[in-house]
Amino acid sequence: MKGKIMESTAVRKIKLGETTSLCAVCKQGISAEIVEIDGRVFMEKSCGDHGNQDVLIASDAGWYREVMSYPAALVAPSRAKNEVDRGCPYDCGACTSHQQKVYLPVVPITSACNLDCPICYTINKNEDAYNMSLEEFGDILDVVRQDDPELKIINFTGGEPTLHPELTQIIRMCHEAGIHRTTISTHGLTFLRHEELLAELAELDARIVLSFNSFEEDVNDKMIGANLLRSKLQVLDLLDKYDVDTTLIPVLALGCNDEEVGKLVELALGREFIRSLEIHTMTFTGQGGLGFDPGARLTTPDVLRFIEETSGGNIRMSDFTPSPCAHPLCYQTCYLLETEKEGFIPFSRFMSREQIRELLTDNLYIEPGAKMEAILQDVVMELWAREIPEAADEAVLKAIKGLLERLFPSSPLDYRAQQRISERSAKTIYIHSHMDDATFDTDRIRQCCVGVPDPEGGNIPTCSYNILYRGRDSRYSREELPLLDSYPNGKKW
Repeated sequence: MKGKIMESTAVRKIKLGETTSLCAVCKQGISAEIVEIDGRVFMEKSCGDHGNQDVLIASDAGWYREVMSYPAALVAPSRAKNEVDRGCPYDCGACTSHQQKVYLPVVPITSACNLDCPICYTINKNEDAYNMSLEEFGDILDVVRQDDPELKIINFTGGEPTLHPELTQIIRMCHEAGIHRTTISTHGLTFLRHEELLAELAELDARIVLSFNSFEEDVNDKMIGANLLRSKLQVLDLLDKYDVDTTLIPVLALGCNDEEVGKLVELALGREFIRSLEIHTMTFTGQGGLGFDPGARLTTPDVLRFIEETSGGNIRMSDFTPSPCAHPLCYQTCYLLETEKEGFIPFSRFMSREQIRELLTDNLYIEPGAKMEAILQDVVMELWAREIPEAADEAVLKAIKGLLERLFPSSPLDYRAQQRISERSAKTIYIHSHMDDATFDTDRIRQCCVGVPDPEGGNIPTCSYNILYRGRDSRYSREELPLLDSYPNGKKW
């Protein structure tokens, strides 16, 4: 029409980067671009045999740009098991292209599990179930210690690790090797039948990482295949009874339990024995997402926005910091200091992001020591020097000064005593975004700091392990999949 300006309907696309991903069907390596479209970030890729496979990476391009400006503090592995041959991710073990050391070894000690959760992101085998022998675990401990003599943490998974008949002996072996922070990822239901096991684990100071997804019966049924809400609440009471340091892990699924984020945060902050909340976004690996729409993805900024909205702004998106130990899209961390009069206050309200990242540079978790002491003393001085103090400054000052006095008295405490004091002075919320074959990014996997060690000296990044390697391990899988040497299109640097 003459004189009328027609608005363009063209989509504005901005290319942000390139990487290598996987075809979600055949698992071949394929080129991918990271693009911004209308304020959201997508991975665009195409397989010659299976067509276009675009996937949402972040619902907020502004958030994406900000976190990507904080690169990982990379420390190369002390050794690499494999040379690059087929290319990433087909040479994992780690290979000579891997950029980050392992800060968290994850050891699956059994393939047995007495649940069949639709959201589980691993493959398990109950018939002729595999249980790791003490000898095999001893070899893994040697590998872990050789890779990092100073390592202080190890995580046990399964299957369901509480079904392993020698679990407590495995924990004792860790202590003998100098690893005292042992975490057990579990549904917790075993403790209802065998309370004595929990009592023994509490005596060993093992930490429980408890799956807890919803307060709604129908949602529990959809996500874990059974209505176990009452049982889960009983498990929480048992953990409280034995004062076991606990992390809650909910898997968030869009349109399922995403509106419960606020209640999950309240639960974590409201019960003393719960030290942290680690929220996982739904991952479509293993059984992960059976009955769920892979196209309806929650991304990390969605979760952060839910937390801010449901907390009334008490915890904001800006209170989360990307972990310097991993690719910036993998871990977001918010530490909250417990104060006497003001409740829990995010560290970002009285520390710079640079100070928080410095505290986290050598570990996925803040560890007590000289660096913590120096940074907290700097924070005290900065708070005293503020021209216009904020309302909570007095409460923060009192809490930090008390913490410094307890952690660093004139007669030095041993590490374990310091660790217990520091952990019980704050709580943590993590957002952990695993990758699946749709979102897989070789740039992220090269910087992975969470690995699955094996007795032969290997250490496979967990997302590669869940997508490609677990299903090819006869200890855990009944399937016979093609060997990875038939996949020639990996990324090489």
